[in-house]
Amino acid sequence: MKIYKAGIIGCGQIAGGYNANCQLGESLTHACSYNQIDQVELIAACDPDLSKRKAFAKKWKISNVFSDTTEMLNKMDLDIVSICSPTEYHIDAFKDIAKTKTVKGIFCEKPLAYDLQEAYDILNISKKYTVSVNYFRRWNPKLKQLCNDLKENTYGKLIYIKASYTKGLKVNGSHLIDILYSFLGMPVDVRTYHIYDSINNDPGVDFSLTFAAEIEATFQHIPNVPYVSFDIEFFTEKGKVSMIQRGQKIEWFKSIVDEDYNKTFKKLQFVSSEETDWTDCPTRALVELLEAISNGGNISCTPEDGIRVCEICEKIINY
Repeated sequence: MKIYKAGIIGCGQIAGGYNANCQLGESLTHACSYNQIDQVELIAACDPDLSKRKAFAKKWKISNVFSDTTEMLNKMDLDIVSICSPTEYHIDAFKDIAKTKTVKGIFCEKPLAYDLQEAYDILNISKKYTVSVNYFRRWNPKLKQLCNDLKENTYGKLIYIKASYTKGLKVNGSHLIDILYSFLGMPVDVRTYHIYDSINNDPGVDFSLTFAAEIEATFQHIPNVPYVSFDIEFFTEKGKVSMIQRGQKIEWFKSIVDEDYNKTFKKLQFVSSEETDWTDCPTRALVELLEAISNGGNISCTPEDGIRVCEICEKIINY
């Protein structure tokens, strides 16, 4: 069995910090996922911050750590590279990888870029490699099943979508956009209602997207709260399906006659709730990436998908 050598650019939270422990089937980070796949050996990492890379190397038992991406790529014959650096440096990482001869696969954090032209440049470089973009809910089987059920009208015909999110549009809100884009395709209309002050070049925005069949989705930004949240409510002719806790849970409410009002009205009644397969999505993504490198399999979230999300965000901000 071929062993693929992997390296990580950036030693922050998504690279390895989110996992206090690395239990089988409970990976939230790139490093933990690499450690759970027999075909991969994580051998290198880089970060300009000395304290970050030292802590990362100790936690994940990596002996080859670098302050510079170019140095890591020149000294280590890597097959796979995870790009976990801040979004504004993604383009530099892709350009550095393009100078190497051994890299076959890239696992890049979302969004591809803040700047749309940089995203297009990344797409052009990506054509030489097998690349996956980490909108990680694409690898959540129960969320994929939810989208299929909505398409098949299992919960009744879809009528309206309501979503809310904290933090910025491009970093956090784009997860919601990607979910709906993967489910409904590109929106046919965009409307922007309010743009909040940017944090790290990423503003929160209240907006709406209209998809085919006149399905409208409204998005509300929740500013100035000390936590991360985003939810989606799918309203159908038979009730409501909610994706809550950042996709960790699905709840179903059905429409029933309201006995309290002499059966004049209908109300929504809670039916069921289930946890989704939200842990270990990065591992599923990497297993898929390895399969695509080895045998030419499909990628669930490609740079082309990442570009579409960037384009939608650009239209929202420049409305």
